[in-house]
Amino acid sequence: MLVPYVIGWREPTVAFVVAVHLGTTLSILWVFRKRILELLRSLVGLGNPADRRLVWMLLIATVPAAVVGAVLNHQVERVFERPIVISLLLGVTAWVLFTAESRFEDREEMTVRDDRMVRPTDAAVIGVAQAVAILPGISRSGSTIGAGMLRGFSREAAARFSFLMAIPIILGAAIVKIPDMTREGASGSGAAIVLGVIASAVVGVLSIRAMLGVVARRGFRPFAVYCTLAMIGGILAGLARG
Repeated sequence: MLVPYVIGWREPTVAFVVAVHLGTTLSILWVFRKRILELLRSLVGLGNPADRRLVWMLLIATVPAAVVGAVLNHQVERVFERPIVISLLLGVTAWVLFTAESRFEDREEMTVRDDRMVRPTDAAVIGVAQAVAILPGISRSGSTIGAGMLRGFSREAAARFSFLMAIPIILGAAIVKIPDMTREGASGSGAAIVLGVIASAVVGVLSIRAMLGVVARRGFRPFAVYCTLAMIGGILAGLARG
């Protein structure tokens, strides 16, 4: 939303945005393919029984965002998709990540929990964080990872759970928007959608791997700084353009 506003591009359609998110989902499927295969095997009685429970926790975490997206999506788009509001909400994402990192470092016992130890209450809280991310500027990954860390999970476990729980919600949104994507393809925008999916998938693989590496060494503060700088840039651009 901010980049087209600052550069002066035409605002992308909802169908294109969903298609780009679909590309990101493909990157998640690729990067976490071994873990996803383990979860699928657990559903047929193979592998670790804890993985089957994790699948149910992922489904619980998906419910809040699915409900909010179905009921409030259009209202949120009309009210909140304004550059300065989006920029301020990026600041909220930065605050969540800074807070999660500070509490994580203050409580050493948080590092002992992994994603196989998610309880229904944990899944519900992280799911609500994903639902809040319907607001433009609230990072879905940032809010859910921050919520996971605040619930006592390690950085890596919170990140894995966040990425895995993105799969059903984004695939669901893509299925809902298939008619819109089909219409845009028929109207001559099909090439843009295909290129958007490919680009987001490739960049997504590189970004996820890079992020996991940064998280292991330095935590999430670099991403909080990025969100803060993006907030400042968005506000200045909004004020400059009136």
